[in-house]
Amino acid sequence: MGNKRASWFVPLGLSVAMGVALAVRLALVWSELPEPFASHFGRGGQPDAFTSKIGFLVAMVVFGGGSVAVVFASPLLLRLAPEKLISLPNRDYWLATDERRNEAMNRIGGVMGWIGAATTALLVVATELTVRANLERANLDEATFIAFLAAYFAFVTVAVVQTFRIFRIPDVSVGPTNG
Repeated sequence: MGNKRASWFVPLGLSVAMGVALAVRLALVWSELPEPFASHFGRGGQPDAFTSKIGFLVAMVVFGGGSVAVVFASPLLLRLAPEKLISLPNRDYWLATDERRNEAMNRIGGVMGWIGAATTALLVVATELTVRANLERANLDEATFIAFLAAYFAFVTVAVVQTFRIFRIPDVSVGPTNG
């Protein structure tokens, strides 16, 4: 299965890079952002709730960053969880031995890593669209937000389907035959 650490390392690195890029972007435009800051948008992308710039930033770091951290931490927490609390396809097979359990945790780590990266991308796009709307004193670009949200849900759906595929019980009857 290749380098086990790479199953989550690449998406984690991408998430960190996206977070740093967003932080740099915010630092570059911070002084131009209005007070109060439009923090929520309703129908038609019209701002319908406001907060301070710092309040928005704190909320994004705590809730956005916290959400991503939970996604990335979940495979590590699963390694510590009792078997009865772990739910995955073909659970009895994958948790039957230490070797299979380790492989299962690595596979879950890979899936959750990419879901974490996708979640980071969605939050970065939503934040960027919010920043642009505030800088331009305009409505939120709903079409772009909805397109990214749809792509996110499609990606997560594929990841869930992929999870069922990667947790099939291997067919051990396939292989070289004698004679």
